[in-house]
Amino acid sequence: METKISFSKKRKLLIQAFYKYQLLNASIDYIYQDVLDDVQNFNNKQLLFEINLIAEKQVDLINHININISSNWKWDRIPAVIRAILIVGTYEILYTDTPKPVTINEMVNYVKEIEPDFDYKFVNAVLDKIIK
Repeated sequence: METKISFSKKRKLLIQAFYKYQLLNASIDYIYQDVLDDVQNFNNKQLLFEINLIAEKQVDLINHININISSNWKWDRIPAVIRAILIVGTYEILYTDTPKPVTINEMVNYVKEIEPDFDYKFVNAVLDKIIK
């Protein structure tokens, strides 16, 4: 029996998918299969739809991020997991109805959880600039 996936779980899966996409430079088909392997008990049509949408908009999302990071930061210098968090966060801000403060808070919490040595304020500042 398939169950509905929570927003929090969906975000984590999207971040994981785009982390692998960034790190491995894998094809979107590989990412689909990897996600399907992880979410066999969930209704995953919406998740796969969003993975595809983010992949299609990735260049635009990265451009939005790059415009809003400090000039002394380069995209390739940012850890892959932080890039994935920024991509998913930017997607949520620009293309979903999720309240912007909720998105920023969730993404900052993921940074603290996944990459505790990275300055979460960087992600907070970039996503906040994208909102404005």
